[in-house]
Amino acid sequence: MTMFDDPNRQCVGLAPIWGGASGDNVPNAKGATAGIPGTWTPSGADPPANLAETTAWGVVASPATPWTTGQYVQTRLTGAPGRVTWTGSAWVGGVAP
Repeated sequence: MTMFDDPNRQCVGLAPIWGGASGDNVPNAKGATAGIPGTWTPSGADPPANLAETTAWGVVASPATPWTTGQYVQTRLTGAPGRVTWTGSAWVGGVAP
């Protein structure tokens, strides 16, 4: 962050407050709703890059109970490698059995 004490200058060099993956001040996903595929919340949020980031970000699953057969959310990884599901206690790769 850059600050100036000179009234003739403006503050410049502030970093984005969200730090989303796209770098456009979009918030990171905080939650995930089950579906085929499910959705990330809040709406328009950057999804995690992968399973590890889903866990690291502390994404909250909805519902909090184990997701039912076939349900998952898609991370930024495309295709099957980017699918994650909620077991009721942890995020795991793939779709719900």
